[in-house]
Amino acid sequence: MAMTKKQAAQRILDSIDSESRRKNRTIISIIPALLSSAAIAMYYSYEVAIGCLLLLLALIQFGHERMGKNIEESKEAAFASLGWKTEEIDEEELIEKLNKIIQ
Repeated sequence: MAMTKKQAAQRILDSIDSESRRKNRTIISIIPALLSSAAIAMYYSYEVAIGCLLLLLALIQFGHERMGKNIEESKEAAFASLGWKTEEIDEEELIEKLNKIIQ
């Protein structure tokens, strides 16, 4: 997909922002899994609750890994569009350069 430099810079900034929020989203998604498993344990049995918890945690892990992969692919595509290497720039310098491109 062909992107302008401005679009690629914005995409990298969005990817960096998404990476920082990914851990918080995963932690927040664990809370309903624990609550629903606790409710199941109270009303049915702990065996069913453990099974439910394992299933929900597997789904959360899948979502976390998939989100990370999508973020990395998006960032790599934007770097390729700009013609930059991903390892060559420090994150603070990168954000500064990207903000200059967007301006």
